[in-house]
Amino acid sequence: MQNLNHYKQFADLFRYPDEKLLPKAKAFLEVVQSQMPEQFEKLSVFVSAIEKLSAKKQQEYFMKTFDVQAVCYLDLGYVMFGEDYKRAQLLVNLQKEHKVAGVDCGNELADHLPNVLTLLSQTSNKGFAEELGFIITMPAVRFMLVKFQAFDNYYKGLLEVLLEMLKHDFPGDGLTEFAFAEETFSGKNEFLMPSPKMTVCNSNCKQKRSSL
Repeated sequence: MQNLNHYKQFADLFRYPDEKLLPKAKAFLEVVQSQMPEQFEKLSVFVSAIEKLSAKKQQEYFMKTFDVQAVCYLDLGYVMFGEDYKRAQLLVNLQKEHKVAGVDCGNELADHLPNVLTLLSQTSNKGFAEELGFIITMPAVRFMLVKFQAFDNYYKGLLEVLLEMLKHDFPGDGLTEFAFAEETFSGKNEFLMPSPKMTVCNSNCKQKRSSL
């Protein structure tokens, strides 16, 4: 199984910022320079941006990006399914894998991007890592980037670097039947995989409201 330790370092860049973010980002910049030099410049933009901000300003920026009136959210299950029951199923399955791999999710849920990236770095199950990388993480990150199209945000470049790294590490051999159609990333949908249950609800809501 290929070494995926770089995802643990990448995970730290998507956590709530503190005074350790900048040194961690600089250390990861060195990893990218040696492993994916074509992404060095893009990651350098992220490093330069946070270098100019205090820890407090970094935290405010993070909150505006991923929490308060968020551009998008970091919980991959929510990005994919919203509050549909399918997200609950994903959370249960991920939690089991976190436990096996010894990943401490802290105060966040099992589908939180930093926790998922840490899981990719720590799981010893190659087949599971391939599925998590290609079927879940890669399309979710790509869909997150759709949300960033109208924004000038330094996390956008970080997500772009992550997407390229995922493409490199998880080419999807034997999993192409699970690939999402290109129109999925058109920006027309609120979530990556709209639930049939949501469609039924939407078609019946008008009738329900008119009867009130």
